[in-house]
Order: sequence, then structure tokens, then C-alpha cells
Amino acid sequence: MEAIEPKEVTFDAYTMCSFLPALDSSRAIPLVLIGYRSGEDPWFVWLVPKEGISAQGLTDDPYYTKVLRDPPAYFVKKLNKYIEETGSCKRGVEMLIDCHQNHLAFTPLVHLREQPFTHPMTVELLAAV
Repeated sequence: MEAIEPKEVTFDAYTMCSFLPALDSSRAIPLVLIGYRSGEDPWFVWLVPKEGISAQGLTDDPYYTKVLRDPPAYFVKKLNKYIEETGSCKRGVEMLIDCHQNHLAFTPLVHLREQPFTHPMTVELLAAV
């Protein structure tokens, strides 16, 4: 067996988007990590299969059903639109975050270059019931 070679992905900043089945839900499904490096195109790190996930039991809304069925098509199209509007990858990502905070919940944009590793990603675990 060969040793696993870890791949390093470095960003100047990143955000994570999760799907909230209900706006007051404490349960979220992480969908994608979106990061960028200055002067480069954004990176998408998919946290669900690229072919999407079933919306059954999550939402009856046709808009979000379509998003969950094909997350790459949705996020790439939306982010490209905002980058084109603003002329900047950073501002495009910020606009994506600002405009989509309902069922698609984004973490605040974390800037790594300013203070590397002082902003670890945190996940809130639900208490056992």
C-alpha cells in the first residue's frame, strides 16, 4: 500500500455554505467550501457529491430542490455572475454571501493572509438527546 499524499489547498480567504432545511433549524448540511487566492479564480471544495443530493425529507421548495440536485451548476453560475458584476473575485464572494443567507447559510468570510490559523473552522455539535 502506498502512503497517502495530502493535497494542500491554500486560500487568502474562504467561506463555507450549508443548506438549512428550515430557517430555524439547528441541523445543516455542509455543501461547499468556496475560497480564493488574490488574482486567481475561486476554488470550490465540494462537501457533497458533485451529482448533488436528494432533497427528499429536506425541502419541498422547487428552487432549493434544484440547488441540491446540482450544486456545482448553481454555485458556479451565481458566483460568476457576481464576479462579473463587481470585477473582483473577493467582492463577488462577498456579494454571494450577502445575497444568500436564508436556506443557504454562509459562514463569515475568513481572511487567512491577515492572521494565519487564528480562525479555525468551528462546527457546533448538537447535544445528545
